[in-house]
Amino acid sequence: MGVADEVVQVASPQGLSLVVTCDLDFERAERVAEALARCDRGPVTLDLTRCQFIDSTGIGVLVDTLRTYQDRGIEVRAVRVRPSVFEVLEIVGAVDVFGRNLFAIEDGTIGRP
Repeated sequence: MGVADEVVQVASPQGLSLVVTCDLDFERAERVAEALARCDRGPVTLDLTRCQFIDSTGIGVLVDTLRTYQDRGIEVRAVRVRPSVFEVLEIVGAVDVFGRNLFAIEDGTIGRP
């Protein structure tokens, strides 16, 4: 699976949607990071609906990507995050660092109450 297969870019008048089409794990993390790093404009919607699993390497990629976008002044939002992935991000503190309003879990809610 190539980079083009792991992150699909979809441009719209509202900004750029980056669809991660795989799990964020050690095997794919570097290629996903390279694809996400190519984004230089916003706003960005990071669609994680196809990401069913995230490990520590994937968490690092996601956190670095979110920080890089924010440092560049690019508005970013992670949507359609599977509850299992959101739970891992909560456990490691990424949700608290970036704010619950950045994440919309798959059932349509933002964060958790």
